[in-house]
Amino acid sequence: MTADRAAFAVLGATGFTGRAIVGYLLKRISAPLKWIIAGRDVQALTEMAAEFAQGYAPEIVEIEDLGLADIGRLTSQTEWLINAAGPYAHHGDRVIESCLGSGTHYIDISGEVDVIGDWIHLFHDRAVAANIQIIPAAGFEALPFDLMTRAAVERMAADHPVTQVHVDVLLSYRGLSWVNFSQFASSGTVATALETLVRNPSKQRLIDPSSLIANDLAQFSRDRNRLDLSAKYDHEYQVWRAPLVPGPFINPAVIHRSNALLNGLGEGYGQGFSYEESMNVSSIAPWPLGQSVLANTLASSAREFLAALGEDSVRRQSTLALWRSLAEQPSRVTSKSLDAVGYQLDVVASHHGTPKVRARMYGTGHPGYRSTGNIIGEIALGFAKSRGKVRRGGVLTPAVGLEKDILARLNKAGISCCWL
Repeated sequence: MTADRAAFAVLGATGFTGRAIVGYLLKRISAPLKWIIAGRDVQALTEMAAEFAQGYAPEIVEIEDLGLADIGRLTSQTEWLINAAGPYAHHGDRVIESCLGSGTHYIDISGEVDVIGDWIHLFHDRAVAANIQIIPAAGFEALPFDLMTRAAVERMAADHPVTQVHVDVLLSYRGLSWVNFSQFASSGTVATALETLVRNPSKQRLIDPSSLIANDLAQFSRDRNRLDLSAKYDHEYQVWRAPLVPGPFINPAVIHRSNALLNGLGEGYGQGFSYEESMNVSSIAPWPLGQSVLANTLASSAREFLAALGEDSVRRQSTLALWRSLAEQPSRVTSKSLDAVGYQLDVVASHHGTPKVRARMYGTGHPGYRSTGNIIGEIALGFAKSRGKVRRGGVLTPAVGLEKDILARLNKAGISCCWL
């Protein structure tokens, strides 16, 4: 990397997540820093930059389109490219191609498993050879789940052999209600779900937790991990559990890729590793009967989403119509309401069926609208402090590509962790 490059650039800075990232940096940048905001709307970019004090303000790069020549003007000026401009299926490959050509590292908040799989096929070997990091899925999906899984397994490995390890994650919300879907799922999440339906990828690529693995662990992961799209009552937690909506297939695929990559480094979770996750429906619905109904409704919706993939049918058209209507709903969220929302991950790592490690993560702010921007903003500041320190290249995961102290540093982004 050349010394005159910016530490990082935020592409799509005027979009919702881009604004959240820049807003976080406005509060957190405390020393002169060379960085860039980029997008189509120069006036909006100029207004954003004007909020920063001199020496702290970003440079501005106008991106008229996302062709290789235009995006190359940006990637050649920065050490890290933060891509907040979705949908990633449309132009993510061109942005990554430009990063590889410029010797620039890349990170985004994508959640399209099949698209990430394509990137692995297209770019992994080249990125390894060039020692360039490509880190997709670094927002609320799938970074917290990925990092906590690795932390729990490593803590358990201090006292137990890493064999037949199982990790269970329960996601609970605070301050969210199921009656307001526009508050429950961010506009970006809804847009990604709709774009996936329109793109119509192979259903198998989504439901296979080993879809991002290309080595011998793939079959082991496939045999031990089946995507569970059912609703069930958890007697230990005394809550109803349902699949994460709308993307119950994102985190498992990323986490199993982490295991495969770490296994190649002698740090994996073992061939017997299994993972499951679900959402605590009782945290968003007030009455027991309503919790049961909602859990089963969410589970049915997840199955309908997958069933809509494939050949054209009445089911597919009705599902597309539903998600289009959700995407068209105006957002009713306010800055105050976003800050009032929070989430919690309860993580249990078991060895041969016996729980050995329990951990909990608390996150403040709406997961999609607020927390994701805070996470990426804090990661960006970490890039600025550790310039030139890249351990390995490739299409990686958050747990493999980011520094091990990332969980501790995310405390500043409103995320805290504790062992129980």
